[in-house]
Parts: sequence; C-alpha cells; structure tokens
Amino acid sequence: MSAEQQGDGPAGPRKDAPPPGSDATRGSADPRPETPSWIRELDMALTVHPQVLLTGNVRDQYLLPDDHAAGRSTTLAPYSLGGVIESLCAARGYGALAFLDQVHERITLLRLSATDAQVPPVLREFAERDEKWRRGRDGQGANGADDEDEPEMLDRLRDAMVGVVHHPGPPIGLVVPYSGRLGSPQAPVAGEAARLFAAAEELGHTARPVQGASAVTPYNTVFWVVERQEELPREFAVGSRAVRVISVPQPPHDQRLAAARHVVGGLARYQAATGGPALTEAETATAAKALADSSHGMGSSEVMAIGRMALDRNLPVQRLDEAARLYRIGVLDNPWATAELRERIATGEEFLNGKVIGQPYAVRRTLEIFMRSAAGLNGAQASSSPSRPRGTLFLSGPTGVGKTELAKGVAEMILGKDARPIRFDMSEFAEEHARDRLIGAPPGFVGHDAGGELTNAVRANPMSVLLFDEIDKANPRLFDLFLQILEDGRLTDGRGATVYFTECVLIFTSNLGITAAVMGEPPKDGAAAGEAGGTAGAGGGTGEARSTGATEVAPRTNRRPLSRHDDPAMVRQSLREAFDAFFNDTIKRPELRNRFGDNFIPMDFMQEKWVPQILDKAIASVAGRVLETHGAELTLADDAWEVLRVEAVRRLDHGGRGVLTAVESALVNPLAKEVFRSPPGRGERLGVVAIEGDGDGEGYRLEVERWQG
Repeated sequence: MSAEQQGDGPAGPRKDAPPPGSDATRGSADPRPETPSWIRELDMALTVHPQVLLTGNVRDQYLLPDDHAAGRSTTLAPYSLGGVIESLCAARGYGALAFLDQVHERITLLRLSATDAQVPPVLREFAERDEKWRRGRDGQGANGADDEDEPEMLDRLRDAMVGVVHHPGPPIGLVVPYSGRLGSPQAPVAGEAARLFAAAEELGHTARPVQGASAVTPYNTVFWVVERQEELPREFAVGSRAVRVISVPQPPHDQRLAAARHVVGGLARYQAATGGPALTEAETATAAKALADSSHGMGSSEVMAIGRMALDRNLPVQRLDEAARLYRIGVLDNPWATAELRERIATGEEFLNGKVIGQPYAVRRTLEIFMRSAAGLNGAQASSSPSRPRGTLFLSGPTGVGKTELAKGVAEMILGKDARPIRFDMSEFAEEHARDRLIGAPPGFVGHDAGGELTNAVRANPMSVLLFDEIDKANPRLFDLFLQILEDGRLTDGRGATVYFTECVLIFTSNLGITAAVMGEPPKDGAAAGEAGGTAGAGGGTGEARSTGATEVAPRTNRRPLSRHDDPAMVRQSLREAFDAFFNDTIKRPELRNRFGDNFIPMDFMQEKWVPQILDKAIASVAGRVLETHGAELTLADDAWEVLRVEAVRRLDHGGRGVLTAVESALVNPLAKEVFRSPPGRGERLGVVAIEGDGDGEGYRLEVERWQG
C-alpha cells in the first residue's frame, strides 16, 4: 500500500493492479468482504461512459482488501477516492491519470503504464511545468514557470480535457476534484467557465473508446467529483447520456464494522506492546461492534479518526464508544457515565416532587426513562439506530399542572443547579416557513449564513435539555425534523452541516385531550376524584357515570369536558387516546407517534390535597422577595393563610397556576400597596393578621401589624 492511499491525493504508480477487492480476484472461500456496489458500478462505467460524475461520500476513506499485501489476502488498507480510481484504471490498462490540483492551480500527471511518447502532448507539457515548479519549490535552483505566460487554470483544464479525450491510446483518465468550485451553482457561468462546460458536453457526445487489442476497451475518461450535485454549475450536463452519475453512499454497518476491526486490532496491539492487558478475540469483537454501533452516520475515515483520538486520550479499547461520543460532539465530560448523576437520579423522586407538586405519577415515569439512559440502555431495542437522544419525554396534561416546571427540574437534575432548558414556544412556529427558523434558510435565501435557532443552540450546547412547548401548535412540516432527530439523533442545517442530538434530552409538552368530551353526569362541585366519570375517549368516547349512592346510572346523553373530579386513570387514558388521535388522524404521522413509544407521560389534574404545599411554597417565595428587597420579614397568621387556601381552591381548575394567581390577587397586590405607601425598614417585621375581600378575587385588603425584630 502506498502512502498516498491514506490521503486525498492519487496513489503512487502501481503496475497491473486489480481493482481493490475486485470480485474477479477472489475465490469461493475468500473471507474478504464484498466490494462496495459503487466501485463495481465505476469499474463497469469505464467501458461504456466517457465521463463519470461521482457524488456523495467522496471525501471518505474506503477500507478495502489490500491486494498488494503478499500472502495476507484479508489485509485491509484505507484507499482515498483517488486511490480507488487509480487501481481500477490500472487494472483496465490505463496509461496515465491526470489530476487537477486547485490548491496550486496545476495539473499533475501520474504515469501508470505509458511511456512519455504515449502521453498526450498537453499532459507532457503540464508535467514539465510541474517538475519546474517542484524543483523551484524545493530550492534546487531551477526557475519555476513564467507566471506571465502561464494560462488560467480553467484554460489549462479545458486544454487537458481536449487532449485527453482525443488521445488515441493507451487510455488516459482526467480527475477533476471539487468540480462544484469551477462555477457558481446560483447564476449562469460566463467566460472561461462557460467554455469549459460547453466543451465538456460536446466532448462527452463525440468521445469514442480508444483503440486496443482487446474486444472491449475503455474510454479516455473524465472523472468529475463533487459532494452534492446542487453544487455544480447549471451548465454542467448532469442529464447527458454521456455522463454516468454514481452516488457514493455512507458506509453501512458492515463496512463500519470492518473499519472498527481495523482500528481495534491496531489499538489492541499497541496496548499489549506498551504493557497493557492482552485482549481475547471475544473482547476484540465486542469492542469493534461497540465502535461500529456508536459511529452510526459516520464515514470510515471518521471511524479511524476515533481510533487516533482514543490513542491520544489514553482510552482503552473497551471505551471506544466514549471516544466516538467525544469525536461526535467534542464534549470531554460525560455526565451520563458519572456516579454523581446516578445518585441524583436515584434520589430524584424527592427532588422532582419538590419542584413539581402534585404529580407523583409523572415524576415516577420520568425517572424510569432516565434510569434507562444512565444505565446505557436507551434505544437498546433498536440496534440499527443507536444514536438516539439520551431521553425523550412527551408531557401531556391540563394547563398549570407543572409540565414546564418538570422540564426545568429535569434540566437541573441532569446538568446541574443553574441549568435551564432551551425553550421553544411552538405556537411561534405555526407558519409554513417556520422550519427555516429552526434549521436555517436554504442556500440562496436571506439569512442563509445565520443558521437556525435549534441547530445553533445544540451546536453551542451539545448537552442540553430542549423544551418544545405546545408542540401540537407547530406547523406540520416541522414534524419531519423531529422524526429525524428522534430516529437518528442528528439533523442537517441549512448550510449542510450536521448537528448531533445524541447527548440531548428532548421534552415535548401539550394539552391535547383536555377538552375531550366524556359522557355522564357532571361531577358535583367538590366531589372527590373518581366520584364521577367513566371511560373517556379522545374527541368523544363512551362510558358511564357512577353515582355516589343507590342512584341509577345516568343516561349517556350528557357530554362534558374532563375535570379534576374525574378518576385519574380515566384522565390518563383520555390523554393517551387524544395523543394517538392527533398523530394518527390529525397530522397523519403515526410513525412519529411510534418514535415516542412509551415516553408519553400524562399529568394529572391538580387536586385540593396539594394546595397547602403549593401555597406554602408561594408564600415562602413572596417572603423571600420582601427580605431580599427591603430586608424585612413577612409572616402570615393562620386566618390569613386560610383565606388564601379558600381562594386557591376556588381557582384550582387552572391548576397550580391558579394557586399562584390567588396568592398574587389576595396577598401580593395588597401587600405591594402597603409597602409602596410605607416602605418597611431593614429588620422590621410585617405580620399579615387578616385578609379581607369581596370574594371575587379583586379588592383584597390586608390587616398588617408592624414591629421591629
């Protein structure tokens, strides 16, 4: 294997080289992997197409059997695209390959089998200029080419292409990497670029196979290389029958596994040579599979780069999946692997119940999901896509019950005390163009260079809690983005850059199903949960109301929305049915519903028994603000506290937010008037003895006693 096989340039001259991994060179018992289909297609195209356009994963390295490793038929070697083209052309009897070098604006010549006399004159001339340039660069006393007499690069490329295509033989190849940089894809090209592409199109139609002794001889081939076809100038004849378009795909799992074995084998040998433990075959196979799984969506060159990173970071072979995570997102610290996070999750029930009062069921379900992530089993059932986000929650429930607060508590539990979720109010993304706000405008549109709000946020903070509030209000086009994130853990922004969500937690909130109609008697005011209700259905289910005594079951004619007096199990069922109906029927995306799987978490209506806890927490917050702002201490007498409790219960249909509104109306507003008229001194005590009002939430008055503490 030549050194050039591992780089981006052409490989060194190799006589009579078969195509790397060519199926024609293998026997029936050969254990080597099958040659990728795109290489076989490229080999076929040499005899039937004068021009080949290679697109897609063209900057990768391709780990293929090294047919030059004597006696080691299974030895793998990394080939660049230039190395693959060189090997195929050498096997087909090409005399030489010419490569456009856009860095130094030259055309270099690689002789395969041709003598000087068998090389087109224009390429010999370029080779002589190149030799002068090299000698001048190396300080050997020779003068470089005269810049004043040097033609423009596009002129040189056009002359080379004409000389190559008209050459009688042996066949010559011309490789044009970065073809998309030869003209603008947005506007018509002009001048030399226009002449170049016009000549390329005409030469494609007039080219003929070279003369030779064999029955089937190849063309003099022009190889165009570009990552995306849309980068090509509009004048490029993509649809021409003379141009064979070959897409080079990202390596599938078996090719990444071959690259992973190559990396693991080298690291294992180094580890053993430097005094580390020797690995068994089973351990080596396990490490290679872990690396192949964790490199989902990467190229073979990135898999090999992960090996170099592991060597640089002194990571053992058994931790290559951690090196893959480090390579992917660049975050050195992995909180998911720390004992501290495991402890916070283990004690998280008390922590989250303190943040979100009245939702023990939702808290318990949330912690189950994060226990799975901390144990490294998130997405374990989907072996084909191991790069999903660390956690996904879909919180559904009435307004004011703590969906956003639960998201804040999750961020604090996972990322630390000061962490907050990155929030996107999806009601702001209801328009069709809202997709561009999240991932950035496509090329050619205003704001293209600015990127998207979502992709920029995750690129800046790869480990984030992302909160998508009121997701059901988003434009349906946005759900395509979430499908890709939930399945593959990555997203491509408007600039073509990939952003990874593998270390993120995604939280979606909605109040779908709260207005679902259920049948039965309206529950009596103050009835306990479960005294009325039945089986709910999203958008109108069936069920029976249960009476509290010997009364007969009410007829199924009354319809009412869900309320806090309904049985919690019935409410959860109704929310789940509304969730299913939204994705199945409303937006018709059942595949997205399936991606959420069992991560749907219904949240209960706020019950009266939780009011004292919420009330005490709100009063403590008000007292803390008075102390912070005025240095005074605020206390409430029992009678005043009871007035607040009654007012909070009256507003409980609005959830915990109703309790906070009651505190604002009956305590904060009249207290603000008192403090505004007579600001307290530092160290003074304010005792709220009584709260009086008209009972409609307005016009409350406080009876306050003051004394020095």
